[in-house]
Amino acid sequence: MVERAFELLDNKQTTRVENIYLSPVASYTCKDWLAQEKDILFKKYPLLVAFSCDLPRVGDFLTNDDTGVPILLVRDRTGGINAFYNTCRHRGAQLAKGCGRAQSGLTCPYHAWTYDFTGALKIVPDQVSFPGVDKAEHGLIKLPVIEKYGMIWVCPTAGEDFDIDAQLGGLNNGFVEDLQSYQFENYHPYAQRRLHCKMNWKLMLDTFLEAYHFAPLHATTVGPLLHHNLCLLDTYGQNLREAVIRKSIDKQRDQPKESWDIVPDSALVYLLFPNSGLVMQRDHVELWRSYPLDGKPNECIVQMDYYIPEPAETASAKDHWERNMDLAVRTVLEEDIPGVEGIQRGLSSGAISHSTFGRNEPALIHFQREVAKAIGRD
Repeated sequence: MVERAFELLDNKQTTRVENIYLSPVASYTCKDWLAQEKDILFKKYPLLVAFSCDLPRVGDFLTNDDTGVPILLVRDRTGGINAFYNTCRHRGAQLAKGCGRAQSGLTCPYHAWTYDFTGALKIVPDQVSFPGVDKAEHGLIKLPVIEKYGMIWVCPTAGEDFDIDAQLGGLNNGFVEDLQSYQFENYHPYAQRRLHCKMNWKLMLDTFLEAYHFAPLHATTVGPLLHHNLCLLDTYGQNLREAVIRKSIDKQRDQPKESWDIVPDSALVYLLFPNSGLVMQRDHVELWRSYPLDGKPNECIVQMDYYIPEPAETASAKDHWERNMDLAVRTVLEEDIPGVEGIQRGLSSGAISHSTFGRNEPALIHFQREVAKAIGRD
């Protein structure tokens, strides 16, 4: 990848595809289009919901309501991860909120029905009032879940089993090898931000998928650090890896080729289809996820989780990570999001019928094309 970057730099080029791509404005504004995306992409696909390090110990749990399905993750006593509908089998009450650690089991706050960490029903208060209710048949409803490469995927529909390696483009490819090499299970969660944005859910991911906007939009933040309008792209099924190149890469020209390393002198963006973007930086990783809101194609929920390789246990470490995170978050909050919300207003105005993606925006084209294919609107 370093060699490819030097070749593009020396020839004043970037990764380009053969033709421009016309993306219909309806994909960002149409309620029917959004309904198809929610029914297919956010109900039938495996979604990245956490890193393994978010649930390191027995009883650690995490909830997620952003797909419209109440999801509950918990680590059991064997070290395995389980996913359920976050729904008590008694009358449907929500079992848990947010994240935390349960000591002995999952107890419904409404009537105290209690389940173990595998979902088995263990306690029914005043059980004589429930004749014929077999606890063995009233465990929590499981959702398909896979923990691999230090990450956890869940399909929000019971019975929809999945092969995560197949979804990631197959074994023994650069995408899976990269994810495995980072050893995310050894990282540590540092901070989280949740945003309610006035934009289509895809637009949030779009902003990570092209370097064409760096110089004009990020002129005083990350723009001076990165080569404008330069990216490397590799696709893996519906997923992709895009590298945007730091200007600091030039120092590697004087180093032996066997020591070249793309990670310190780039930002590597991994799109995990359909809605997750991993941004691998020099010394940390950011997980950005975007979720649509029912019936609102011009709104979404965005969550950013910031992970670091070592716990921040000293004042100097905390200061370092606060400054690093501030740059990442400020760039998105003060520049990307206002710019993209402006795009959404323009698209919703009816002024244009399609967006025109250039040949120099291949990652953006790949993502939009795969979304359209997945919902039958290719």
